[in-house]
Amino acid sequence: MTSLRRILYFLLFFLGLSLTMLQPISAEDAPPPPVKYDYTILDGEWQRTDGGYLIKISDIQIDGRATVKYFNPKPIHIAQAAISTQKTLLKLFIHFQDKGYEGSTYNHYYFAEKDALVGFYYQATMDRTYEVIFARKTE
Repeated sequence: MTSLRRILYFLLFFLGLSLTMLQPISAEDAPPPPVKYDYTILDGEWQRTDGGYLIKISDIQIDGRATVKYFNPKPIHIAQAAISTQKTLLKLFIHFQDKGYEGSTYNHYYFAEKDALVGFYYQATMDRTYEVIFARKTE
């Protein structure tokens, strides 16, 4: 009878363990949902604080694609532009492909409290990096 009792205890224990594993996860145990970023906050015109350089961002898609134009003061050809996230910040990346700008890039992050794009401009032809800020241009 003792071995039958052991088997019965084992089966009850196993059944109880199985049932606890099938219980739904509570809201406290569930991982947080992925954060959705509103890339459209970058829509508009951005003026570099140290000169007349201008970035125009429009037609922003949820995947980060956007129409990005750059002026110094004439248009400069952009080979690639994308909006993404890095950690908790929105990131704007621009890669130029134009005479005098071949391979130059902007890597900027949006800071909501200043409504500014802060980051680095890599001037490829001179192999130099500059810290630059773009502020939203207002009428």
